Amino acid sequence: MYTIKQITQKQEWETFVKKQQFTLMNQSWKYGEFYKNLDENFWVFGVYEQDVLIAGALVLSTHARRGDYLYLPYGPIITKDKENVLNMLTKHIAKFAKKENYSFIRVSPFTDATEEHIKLYTDVGYRKAPIHALAENTWLLDLTPSEDELLSAMNKNHRNLIRRCDREGIRIEKKTNIKDLDKLNELLDHTAKKHNFHRFPKKYIEEEFKPFEHDGEVCVYNAYLPDGTLDASAVIYFYGKMAAYRHSASLNINKKLPSSYLIQWNVIQDAKKRGLQYYNFWGIAPDGADRKHPFFGITHFKKGFGGFSKDVLHAHDYIVSWKYWINWSIETLRRIKRGF
Repeated sequence: MYTIKQITQKQEWETFVKKQQFTLMNQSWKYGEFYKNLDENFWVFGVYEQDVLIAGALVLSTHARRGDYLYLPYGPIITKDKENVLNMLTKHIAKFAKKENYSFIRVSPFTDATEEHIKLYTDVGYRKAPIHALAENTWLLDLTPSEDELLSAMNKNHRNLIRRCDREGIRIEKKTNIKDLDKLNELLDHTAKKHNFHRFPKKYIEEEFKPFEHDGEVCVYNAYLPDGTLDASAVIYFYGKMAAYRHSASLNINKKLPSSYLIQWNVIQDAKKRGLQYYNFWGIAPDGADRKHPFFGITHFKKGFGGFSKDVLHAHDYIVSWKYWINWSIETLRRIKRGF
């Protein structure tokens, strides 16, 4: 017998989430606080079996010109009896969504993209979303081997570049204060202009950082060339059993000393010291992707550190109101224009 209720105690949910093998910070209570700082709202709903929490989800409000909806980033989390629990949880959230005038529910579970899981969601009433919500083709590194074993498993060129950067004086600076995002934002402005891409807004990156700052679950890594010039910067989250490569920018001034490689090796070493099990390099291009895919170049960089691919379920939508189709039409056109 299952019961569903809203969770109001932060620690109860954080403890549950951090026990999961692959769960990222996107399902944490703190991520809800981040959204609240963006003038949105959040709720956490839990499914209990005899007072034991077995499933649940962080649910975020999302207000946009194309429509208002509820979003479960890399959620829900379900540990048993997936079909029945998903059905119950979905119906509960849908009832809440209808009451609060949201037109649909969007989920992007960090669940393997298998036919079985696709069927699980479609049988409950979900349909494939027009666009992806979070990275669906991801690259993970198992951190349990020794440092020597991790180095040996890397692409030879990656290993050599790490050693060269270290030998020739690339300096890695690690900062945990929100003020230290200024340098990352400067590099992002430069690279966005140079390569003509839309970067995350400064406010978004800063507000995302804040809830994790005080518990030491986020760090800024800055790489300096031997002459003291800032060359690269990255924001890494350390949450639960996983580190996550979230934001980055690089000038790549000296082609012989690509400082980003040394940043990644430092992250891997630090994640191991924290006792984490995985390092999530975030999104990569899918197998067989065209060279025009926006992640094509970065994919070689990420895969070269060793690891394995984890393709997760495409975002799915559960319709609550006819207004969903307005959003569907706009997002479908965006996907066609964007090309993926």
